[in-house]
Amino acid sequence: MTGLTTPESVAELRHELRTPLNLIIGYCEMLLEDVTEPDQRSGLEASLEGGRDVLTRVNTTLAPARSEISEAEIAALYDSLREPQGRILEATSTLLTPSSGTIDPQFERDVRRIRAAAERLLTIELPTTAPGSHPIHTREHPSAPEAKAEHPAHILVVDDQEDNRAVLERRLRRQGHTVTSAGGGRSALDLVGRERFDLVLLDVMMPDLDGFEVLHRLKQDPTTRDIPVIMISALDDIGSVVRCIEHGAEDHLSKPFDPVILRARISASLDKKRLRDVELQYLAEVGRVIEAATAVESGTYASGSLTQVAGRDDELGRLARVFDGMANQVKAREARLTEQVDALRDEINKAKHATRRTAPSTVPNLPAGELFAGRFEILEEVGQGGMGIVYRALDRQLGEQVGIKTLHSELLMNESVVERFKTEIRLARHISDKHVVRTHDIGEWEGVYFLTMEYVEGLTVRELLDTRGQLDVAATLAIATQLAQSLTAAHGQGVIHRDIKPQNLLLDGSGVLKVMDFGIARLADAQSNLTEVGMIIGTPAYMAPEQMLGETVDERTDLYAAGVVLYECLTGRLPYQADSPIMLVAKQLREEPQPPTAFNPDVTPALSALVLRLLGKAPGDRPASAAELATLLGKVH
Repeated sequence: MTGLTTPESVAELRHELRTPLNLIIGYCEMLLEDVTEPDQRSGLEASLEGGRDVLTRVNTTLAPARSEISEAEIAALYDSLREPQGRILEATSTLLTPSSGTIDPQFERDVRRIRAAAERLLTIELPTTAPGSHPIHTREHPSAPEAKAEHPAHILVVDDQEDNRAVLERRLRRQGHTVTSAGGGRSALDLVGRERFDLVLLDVMMPDLDGFEVLHRLKQDPTTRDIPVIMISALDDIGSVVRCIEHGAEDHLSKPFDPVILRARISASLDKKRLRDVELQYLAEVGRVIEAATAVESGTYASGSLTQVAGRDDELGRLARVFDGMANQVKAREARLTEQVDALRDEINKAKHATRRTAPSTVPNLPAGELFAGRFEILEEVGQGGMGIVYRALDRQLGEQVGIKTLHSELLMNESVVERFKTEIRLARHISDKHVVRTHDIGEWEGVYFLTMEYVEGLTVRELLDTRGQLDVAATLAIATQLAQSLTAAHGQGVIHRDIKPQNLLLDGSGVLKVMDFGIARLADAQSNLTEVGMIIGTPAYMAPEQMLGETVDERTDLYAAGVVLYECLTGRLPYQADSPIMLVAKQLREEPQPPTAFNPDVTPALSALVLRLLGKAPGDRPASAAELATLLGKVH
């Protein structure tokens, strides 16, 4: 026998001597929880006392702080172990030969395990290689009988020593847990890949694949990284403990372990696992809410998709319930809008097959084929109005069709009016909305002021009404909803149209409405200040009372005009009719229009009331904004 000269060799001998002690102490404590016979208790207590005596002597001589030990010290240690070993062997011999002559088979097998472990104590050879180690805990008194775990779990026990596995399995099953065992690292990884475990109790030193490598692989795999692992080993050096924690172990327990500490650490690890499971479930359900939001955005959301999340009794559940309700409302509104646009498209198709308006009787100022402003080839005249003439033209520089509106020269005879008009057009160019005809530029050519704008193939709401008379309720709501959206965008840029009327509302073939002439009506307002008192330029039937009286106008002025358009679409007539602007103003100020329901039984009371509210005599009687109008339209049918 020679001495040990490295910390690793000292730690290995400590590990080898404490491994059988794990069995001796573990089985004695477990059996003492069950036996009632005085002789059996006496024998087990004597064996337990002998095992603890051996443990004390091993820990004293082979303390973790020692880096080497002499041959004489080793010999003295082995000699000192003979006496407590003898007590264990004597006590187990008595337990195996009871006075009654009968013995329970399971009790006998367990006592023989204790005796075999005691016999191995003094046959352990000195180490020739150096592994690592772990700390240890002992108890002064036997534990009380195991109580059932509050939350039973499925636990995997991994140890290459069958007796070690057996004592752990039996103790854990007493606590109510379901236990599966593996005799090596590879079989443990195979089991984890096939079964679901709540906790792994993992030995460090195993011949096929050590516990460090098993732990590393478990924590690297996304499917197993959240399973808590408690390392159990007779090694107790600080380096091994640190290595276990660094690899992701939840805890570390030394052999021979204290059952009370084992139970506490298992309970703590399982509590953390349950909290982590709750967190993962929460994150998964947050993911479902995000997926639902994406589905709403793409139009693929299915009602009830969040039923599981909505069942939660927390803020996330409340959010899911509110979201589902809102998503269903959005889906219903979109379905309603689709129905309305389909109805509008049907009205447009019918109008196209009817007799269209005749071409203007006046000779166009710009004949087809003429090159205007050195850039725009005139293709055809498409309309005339109080402000000027509109042409379809080809922009030769860009190779695209555009709309050109030439303005009546009498509107721009004053330089200050021209500047105010240019300012208004600059503001209008900032309006970016699919329901607004985009204004490109303002220019002058040979004394003629003109605007270039987006060209849209379609027909105006005026043409639609002239052909169809009155429109279907759904088609009217499609026009109203899109008009409210365009006004919301324009008002957001500080631009008030001032001349909303069917002639300025263009519908393309798919039913998309586009509002024309944003900024141009401002020209009429500016010019009216230069005309004789009382002269009105514009379309009086669609003008709000404050506009006709020359008072301040705001967003609600456009909403009044929108109300007149809706009234005409639903009834085929204007709310007020008079032979002169003065008489029209008088009617607007003194009379109340008949409700749309008086002329069209398909109009609901709610829609009729909204139209009458838009026709309120004072701005404060109307909705506060185009955005509010859009919201109100979404609630009526």
